[in-house]
Formats: sequence, structure tokens, C-alpha cells
Amino acid sequence: MKKNYFKWLPQGIFAVAFLCFNISNAQVQFRLLDGFGKAVLDINDSGKAAQSGGIYDFTTDTTEPIEEGVSGISGINNAGDLIGTIPLDRDGEMYSQPAYRKGGIWTPIGFPEGSTVDAGFSLGQISENSNYVTGQISADCCDFQAFLFNISTGNLEVLRAPNSEYGAGYTVNNNGVAGGWYDPLPEGTIRVASLITTGSVFTNIPSGLPGDNDFNQVSSVNNAGLAVGDRNNKPFIYDSTTGTFTEFEIPAGYENATFTSVSDNGIAVGYAQSWATGSPVREGIIYNPSLGSQPIFISTILAAHGVEVTTYDGMLGTPIAISPDGNFIGGWENGFFFFASGWIINLDDLLFSSCFIQCPSDITTVSLNGPKVVNYTMNVICSSNPSTSLVLVSGPESGSAFPVGTTEVVHNLVDENNVVVSTCTFNVIVSDQYCTPEEMNVEAITLVKIADLNNVTAVESTDTYENFTAMTANVTAGQTYDITCEGFTGGEYTDVFTAYADWNHDGEFSNLEATEIGTITFSDGVDGQQATSTISVPTDAYIGTTALRVVKTYGDPSISACAPGSGFGQVEDYTLNISPALATQNFSRSALKLFPNPVKDILNVSNTEAIESITVFNILGQEVLSKTVKNTSGQLNVSMLPAGNYLAKVTTTSAVQTIKIVKQ
Repeated sequence: MKKNYFKWLPQGIFAVAFLCFNISNAQVQFRLLDGFGKAVLDINDSGKAAQSGGIYDFTTDTTEPIEEGVSGISGINNAGDLIGTIPLDRDGEMYSQPAYRKGGIWTPIGFPEGSTVDAGFSLGQISENSNYVTGQISADCCDFQAFLFNISTGNLEVLRAPNSEYGAGYTVNNNGVAGGWYDPLPEGTIRVASLITTGSVFTNIPSGLPGDNDFNQVSSVNNAGLAVGDRNNKPFIYDSTTGTFTEFEIPAGYENATFTSVSDNGIAVGYAQSWATGSPVREGIIYNPSLGSQPIFISTILAAHGVEVTTYDGMLGTPIAISPDGNFIGGWENGFFFFASGWIINLDDLLFSSCFIQCPSDITTVSLNGPKVVNYTMNVICSSNPSTSLVLVSGPESGSAFPVGTTEVVHNLVDENNVVVSTCTFNVIVSDQYCTPEEMNVEAITLVKIADLNNVTAVESTDTYENFTAMTANVTAGQTYDITCEGFTGGEYTDVFTAYADWNHDGEFSNLEATEIGTITFSDGVDGQQATSTISVPTDAYIGTTALRVVKTYGDPSISACAPGSGFGQVEDYTLNISPALATQNFSRSALKLFPNPVKDILNVSNTEAIESITVFNILGQEVLSKTVKNTSGQLNVSMLPAGNYLAKVTTTSAVQTIKIVKQ
């Protein structure tokens, strides 16, 4: 069922609100459990939820208070057995110790032999068969490791990987397979997501060590051996029976994501997280192959059933547990769990009969020359009603030119009676400028030369950022160009030049789009000392105008185009005008057909090989229309284009051809 309460967090009488949508006698429900200490920490198939102060029953809307002498509850299984915290008397001084309740009787788990008063612990999970408990434990103040407690034998086993500095267990299944992480570094931190069995047998998920990242873990493993968690900030699912590791994307607008729990029927829940406000803001996600290839927001499922999330910010925050049968989800709203209100969702066996649109997140892009063609994708999940259709309510279609600014796009999913069953709303934000780089002590760039661009600037410049986007280098897709740079190093120092080109025109300078040009040492900026390299324009680069950013940094190459990571240097922006490669690449002219030409409204395209896409450019090289075809034939509506000459680029998996068309 669950979970790490403190994942990505800095150093849980009900006011109950619930909305429901009736389908026959079943209904999806969201219930807010308002108040201090009401966070849901675990939940079982009966809808009984562990809270720090008691057991809440969803069916009866009542709470069984914590027993006298028990100071906290952490988990519950389908048998109603619990894990929690009870007192420990050490020579008249009271401390806390881990314990479990089975058959209504609380029994201490205890600590490893030789433990001191500084011993500590946290609890992860009790298995569904009530045979195992896992968590994190230390015999003194500073040696926390995963543990596995066998309830049948009363054996407490510390699970320590070779050379492990620290470790933790968060989950355990009926086979005694625990999940968590360990840290093998004597200095620094690297958490290795792993499955763990008795005898301290650790299996890295996946094999090998991750990158240098604090947050890698197995959060939950079900009784079928399906493990979930996150690695390098991305959620994953690992099937231990097949050895298959699947990593998922972070939802747009968020910085990291994780799965916290997985049901026995393979439904994973978790959250995506953003730090944009300076503190963590989370939104719940859910995944199952029946719902699509990537996680979706749980709120999308609720909205499809007419259910509103009534937390203070309208977000779910932290879904921490899903019941083994996949019907109940529990968690708490945004905030520290001990103070936050909790909530429970009852899916009531309706998850896979939901009808909804997989709505894209807001799309942000950049155009330096007015409107920009933007493509977006929406998938419809509605196996229970195949007669539904997608209707554009407002905003342009995918593949249309969007103006600079924010444009709202709204689609409805309607049934055969034109009744709206789901709505998708998102924004397309087209900006006319790229990120402003961080301030540096200025050591000027004095020359940038590429293709037909040759810009000489003054060594006396005092601006960290200089905007030369009015200057253009004309290049062609698939070609390679020399780039030369000069600059002032401020003395006997070495500076590094890095160029970033927004080849895919997504509004960002990715490190994958960077070229390290070279270095100069002890240069006054006018002595002719140069850094040179070549820049290759990708064959699939965005056709038209895009941005080129040149960054000069002291000592080390630029870390990123927005935050170079150096206290000394300068940044300059230019414009690249990318022309399409007009040469035919393995295309049979007799096979490819575009008609009619001249064209007034509908341009038809056909080919013997499947066509991936068709893109139309004006005579300035600017993209004005685009459509994904994925078939041997397709149509493109050009009726909105002004009369004139255009280039149509047709792309297949093996070839690209550009053909002149005339719009009447």
C-alpha cells in the first residue's frame, strides 16, 4: 500500500465534504477530512484508513481513537492489523519504540542489540499477511538502516548493504520482499533504489548506480512483485518477475515526480512536485496501462465523474497509499502531513469505466517573429462508450499558428446525444523572448562569427547580456558551419565559449543543444586570439528563425544558457534563419503526390511509404502550418493562408522532400 511521508519535504470531530457522480448504484467520491492530524497515512480494501491519532472508517464516517498508551499509528492492512509507536521505559525514562498490533494486541518490535537512548526509528509498512514489518532503525543516533521484522519468529533483522552509510525500508509484501534505498557513499549522498530480502540481499532498481541525486527509492512493492518509486526525479515501475524497468516522464510544469504506492492489480499513484513558489506544491498522479502510456492527474479522473477536489488550494497534494484492490486512495493536502487535512477517494470499481480526455499541460514556447505553429496531442480514454467524439470549443486546432501571448484552448468530449462527459482546457503561451541570463562580472565577448554573421563588439561593454537578435546568420538544415569567438579574459585567466541553438524551437536552450566552442587564455579581446569549432544544423531542425545564444564563462564551460554558473563572462543572443534542405533524400518523385497545385483550400498528399508529417513554410522560411499524418495519405487545410508561394516539407521515416506549392 505505501510510502515515504517525507519525500522531497524540508525539515496527521471531521468537517466532511464530498461530491459524487452517480453511475447506476456506484459512485466515485472525494471526501475531505478537515483538521489537524487528519492526514491519511495508509488505507485498506474496506476503506479503513490509518491516521496518526486513530483509524478512520470511510463506510461509517467514524473514527476509532488511538488506544491509551499508543502514541501514533503508521499503517494498516486488510486484516486490520496495525503498526505504530508505543512507550519504552528505560530505567524510569520514557522513550518511544516501534510496535505492531495483531489480533488486537500491541507487541513491541524493539531495537537492535546494544542500542542506546539515542536509538531511533521510522515505520514503513506491515505486510498484508501480517508476517512482516519494515522501516528504518538505528541502534544509536546516527546509523539508520532498513530493517525487516518477522512477526512469526520475533526476529528483528537490520538490512545493511555493503559499505552502506545509511538506508531505509518503506514497503514489504507477503513474501518478505522489502523496498527502499541505501547510500554507499562515505562522503556526499547517493540513494540507490533497491529491493531487499533477508540476509541483506540488495537488488538495485535498475541495476547499476543512479546519478548523483538524493531521491532514489522503491516506495511500494505489491504481492505480484511490482515495485514503484522514483529514480533521478522520475517515477518508475519495475516488474521483478520479468526484470522490466519502465521510467515515466515528469508532468509538464513540475520538477520531479514519484509513485508512492501500487495496488495488487497494478494501479500506481503518486505525485508531481514543483518548487516554483519556494515551497513544495504537489498534485496527485495515477498510472495504469489502461489509462494511457504516461501518468495522468487524479483530478482528471475525478472531473470525468463530476467530482470536485475541495482542498484549500484545489489540489490533492500527496496521495500516499492505494488499497490493495485499487479502489481507495488516501493522502493529505499540500503542507506538512502532521498539520495537513487528509482526504480519501473511493473509485468504487469505476476507474476503468471512466471517460476522459488526456489533456496536455500548458504549452510554453518562443517565437521571435510573431505567431508560431504549435502542435498538441489529446488522447481520449473511454472504453465504456466508443461513440464519444472530441469537439473543439475555443482556440486554434493543433498545427495552427498561435499568436504571441496566452491563448486558451478548450475541447469537450461529447456522447452520441451531445452531452459533455469531459472537458479539456489548457493554455498555449507564445513568448517573444528567451530567458534572461543571471548577472555576471562582465568580461566582454568581442567577436562572434558564423555563416554570414560577423559581429565585432567593444571590449568596454558593461552589460552581462547583449541582445543582437536583429543580426541573422542564414544556415541550412543538415549543413555544418564554422563558428569563431573572441573575448576579454580579465588577465591571466582562461575563459570558455559555449553556443546554444534552440533547434527544436521549444523556447528553451537545452544542454543537448549546446556546442562547446573552445577556450582563450590571457586575452585582451582584440589580440586576435580565437576559440573555434563547428556547429552542425540538425536535419530535423525547426525551419525558420530561431535563437543562437553564445556564452563566455571563466574557468569551466557554461552549466546552462540561463544560469551559466560563472561569476565572470558575458552572454549574447543572435538569430539563426534555418532554410530547409531542398535535396530529395531517397524519395521517389513518382510515388509522392501533392495535389491540387495550385491549391485553394484542401491540399492532398499521398505516398507509397507512410508520411510522418507535412509542414508548410512561407518565402521567409517561417513555418505557417503543420500536420502529423502517420498514414500513406492525408489532407491539409490551407484555406486560411494568404495567396502566394510556399514550400511544403513532407517527411517520412526515411526521407524528406520539399516541394513548392502555390496558394490561390
